Amino acid sequence: MMKKYRVIFLGLMLGFFALAQEPDVVTVTGDRVSLRAAPELNAVLLDRAMSGDQLLLADNSNPEWVGVRPPQKIDFWVNAEYIRNDVVLPARLNVRSGPSLSHGVVAILQRGKELTVRGTLDGWVRVAPPEEAIVWISRAYTDISPPKSTGVDEPILVTGTEAPSIEEESKIVITVESPKPDMQESEKEVVRAVMKDLLIAAVEVAELPEVLEADPEKEQGVAEQFTGTLQPANAILYKLIDPKLDTEVVCYIRGNAEQMAAYAGRLLTLTGKVYWAKGLSQPFLVPEKIEVLKK
Repeated sequence: MMKKYRVIFLGLMLGFFALAQEPDVVTVTGDRVSLRAAPELNAVLLDRAMSGDQLLLADNSNPEWVGVRPPQKIDFWVNAEYIRNDVVLPARLNVRSGPSLSHGVVAILQRGKELTVRGTLDGWVRVAPPEEAIVWISRAYTDISPPKSTGVDEPILVTGTEAPSIEEESKIVITVESPKPDMQESEKEVVRAVMKDLLIAAVEVAELPEVLEADPEKEQGVAEQFTGTLQPANAILYKLIDPKLDTEVVCYIRGNAEQMAAYAGRLLTLTGKVYWAKGLSQPFLVPEKIEVLKK
């Protein structure tokens, strides 16, 4: 009988311990706050978090940064040689923030770990964030509290006209106006969301102004076509270069990073919707059709 009570008591204690170990909630208190691959300002920018987004605490030891579990929309990378049938082969495998050895390690996985594969690129496999992964957010724009429920929702991208970022490192100003008065509200929301993504993607491109504003005097989201040689502007933004002038930018491209990387250096005709930033003579294009041309 005593042995039975001991088993029950042990079970209760283990249950209590598991409840006590549930991670704290990190609530984001600023708009467009960077999620980075390491606790450093020059680390790879993986995503942006909005005010009110909630993440799970993973590491609270750094005085200036908070380690959190990454949103599932972020992609990570592992060397294709070391997985088979989506399962880790070596005793330890590094998960990196990008598809190269120069990208930082965000997690270390053990043999037998099963991964959710999202694609491949040049000997690397793109995977969903494993639970071991940690990304970093500035402590100045977070509030940490005990969990109020059994889980935390994935951060939600809030669209619409918003106040400028309060994060010191971010210099984006977004003042997106409705392109046309007769547009449906759903169409306006799409324009705002796309424009915000474009400006965030452009903020770390050295050749562009430090402050970007959407141009309220130009019609946004209109279908156009451009021809040029595709070149990377940064990790997620590309540009078309005039094939005759070599240095003249025709437009900037925001598309699927893996797909764009596959076409880098090729002469293309791209068709898609264009969006304009104030003061720039080149638009941003979201491609819908890609045509490869012969030089």
